[in-house]
Amino acid sequence: MQKPSQKLSRRQWLGAALWTATSTAAAQEPCPAPQAERFSGVIGRHAADSKPGPLPAGAAKPGSPNIVYIVLDDTGFGDLACYGSEIATPHINALAAGGLLYNNFHCKAICSPTRASLLTGRNSHAIGMKELAGPDQGYPHSRGRVTPAAATVAQILRANGYATMGVGKYHLVPTADMKPSGDRSHWPLAKGFNRWYGFLSGWTDQYHPDLIEDNHELPKPNREGYHFSVDIVDKALSMAGAHVTADAAKPFFLYVAFGATHAPVQVPKHYIDKYVATYEKGWDALREQRFQKQKELGIIPADAKLPPRNPGDPAWTGLSEQERAVFTRFMAAYAGFLEHTDEQIGRVVGWLKEKKLFDNTAIFLISDNGGAPEAGTRGGFQRPYGDRTTIEEMHRRLDELGSDKTQPLYQRPWAMVSSAPFKYYKLWPYAGGVQTPCIVSWPAGIKGRGMRKQFVDVIDITPTVYDITSIQPPASFEGVCQMPLQGKSIRATFDNPQAPDPRDTQYYELWGSRGIWHKGWKAVGIHQPGTDFALDRWELYQVEKDFTESTNVAAQHPAKLEEMKKLWWSEAAKNGALPLLEAPGGRSRTYDQALPPR
Repeated sequence: MQKPSQKLSRRQWLGAALWTATSTAAAQEPCPAPQAERFSGVIGRHAADSKPGPLPAGAAKPGSPNIVYIVLDDTGFGDLACYGSEIATPHINALAAGGLLYNNFHCKAICSPTRASLLTGRNSHAIGMKELAGPDQGYPHSRGRVTPAAATVAQILRANGYATMGVGKYHLVPTADMKPSGDRSHWPLAKGFNRWYGFLSGWTDQYHPDLIEDNHELPKPNREGYHFSVDIVDKALSMAGAHVTADAAKPFFLYVAFGATHAPVQVPKHYIDKYVATYEKGWDALREQRFQKQKELGIIPADAKLPPRNPGDPAWTGLSEQERAVFTRFMAAYAGFLEHTDEQIGRVVGWLKEKKLFDNTAIFLISDNGGAPEAGTRGGFQRPYGDRTTIEEMHRRLDELGSDKTQPLYQRPWAMVSSAPFKYYKLWPYAGGVQTPCIVSWPAGIKGRGMRKQFVDVIDITPTVYDITSIQPPASFEGVCQMPLQGKSIRATFDNPQAPDPRDTQYYELWGSRGIWHKGWKAVGIHQPGTDFALDRWELYQVEKDFTESTNVAAQHPAKLEEMKKLWWSEAAKNGALPLLEAPGGRSRTYDQALPPR
């Protein structure tokens, strides 16, 4: 080391000397063997005087089932035929008929939180996904990404001998990372998927989607006859087929997350034409029709009441002839979109049967939230959100609806039909936002069939998978201490229709509006943006006797309501749901004309 010169101060020289000394000392210290290379056997000169160490853990238990998650987007409780709809969904119906249909399944009222909870088995606030994946808002519950302390089912299954593949919508990546130069730490491959094909954001065009494959972007498709739903199923079957050919004994996890039936509602014209006459009846008549069908099927109790039309949603009879013609075709397009999606699900099931894998494949089919109200009472034609196309122009261009020339989202009252028999829709803590379809199929593992009435939350799906695969989630994963699972296995319901609920309490929260279910009671607190949270109006429902949340009994049971409100604050604190925050960037727009009267 040279002495200080005029170009180096004494402090700089001492700092350089200290760095050199410590670097030299560190270089001379012995480096411990990496954990992966430590060996517990015996190494001699020859095999005869040597002993191998134990083989690394990670092989799946023999006979473990394949696991398939199928996620529909913005598909409400009443949209599937097996839940009372007039829309043709024969392949989904067959899964329900051969397995289990849950009529009391709950999600998080919006896509990213539901998906985060599904993949981790934990409540969304607790793992950093309070709302949509996006920018970090500065609190643990709103990081816009899933914490490494909550490993995904793909990560855990892969570590236990499964091949893992995913296609479709992801929507768990921070906005800043959804670009070619973005950090890949929260992309699907970093979260446990060996392969991924689909898109990262909340929605994309079905004919010209944004696409990634594994860790790189792809050009937008631009070919005649292309549709995203068909493409992702093609890719899923190709990935799974390649795996089965190479290693048939190794089970796989396949995540199929459709862009359907989220906006833009796009599907070939002949699917739309099929349903036009059906929806000329209008949303009020269709909602009543679904309600009666649900009673006939036993999906809802015979004494259930249909709540009135939501505030701000117009009566069908009050519309002009032109409005009725336009709005009819919007819902016909949605129905065709769902039927088209059902056909793609049928291809997945058909492939499993062809490969003789269906019986020992556990399929969990859910929707992430209720019907989508974001386009308001006029709907979105050219764009799903914030569209200013007039009704007159929509009428002139009606044949373009559903094509690649438009990106539509139906009118808000159709979301009320989607979520029938409940009131309200996606984003709300009422059942219309959080109660959605759930179907489980596993012929080799489910002896009974039929409907199940237990209160089940989306956080319960992945713990159930760990149960049926005999996997114990680790206390530490990849060097990070893991949060305990908050979901509970519902395996007991597979064979016992009378099995107890997996929990007695579940809270909800989105953009300040809140809800809590506890032992057959449910309290709902609706927050009006820009007002003091202390002024929020709370309602109380005895849902074990009032399935559709039709009768607010807060005035009759004030002590019970206060008990439920206190319980909400307790559960919110326990699950990291505080502080309460309103929606950033105007996302509360759907409340503007749909708030219940105060």
